[in-house]
Amino acid sequence: MVTPSPDPSPPVREHEATQQPVRLSVPASPRFLAAARVVAASLGVEAGLSVDDLDDLRLGVNELVSLMIEAATPEARVDLEFEVHGDRITVRGVLDGGIHAVLEIDELTRRIVDAVVDDHEVDGASFSLSKGSSLRDDG
Repeated sequence: MVTPSPDPSPPVREHEATQQPVRLSVPASPRFLAAARVVAASLGVEAGLSVDDLDDLRLGVNELVSLMIEAATPEARVDLEFEVHGDRITVRGVLDGGIHAVLEIDELTRRIVDAVVDDHEVDGASFSLSKGSSLRDDG
């Protein structure tokens, strides 16, 4: 008779893992944009975002991380931190290790990001954005 060994890891309460920040550090290269989008979407699902909200979140992350990559030197890294609080996800990005231009958002990118996330900020070598569920009950 085979008996399963007990799981040595402590039990995880529902959504406990999403209350801790999730960090992703990738080389500042377009090859790694997909990794940022996948992590954002995965955590967006945990926040209860709709399919449309998830698409918007992925697009916002893609635009702002692309901005960072354009300003980066070849040895730079993009450090991302994702946090879920209830039905909202916040993403912060910092360009680490080399910048050849101050991070500035152009008009087209600003319009796109304004349309798809709730709020965002670009500052020198960093950005932040947040997206909440469009399905939340405000009344």
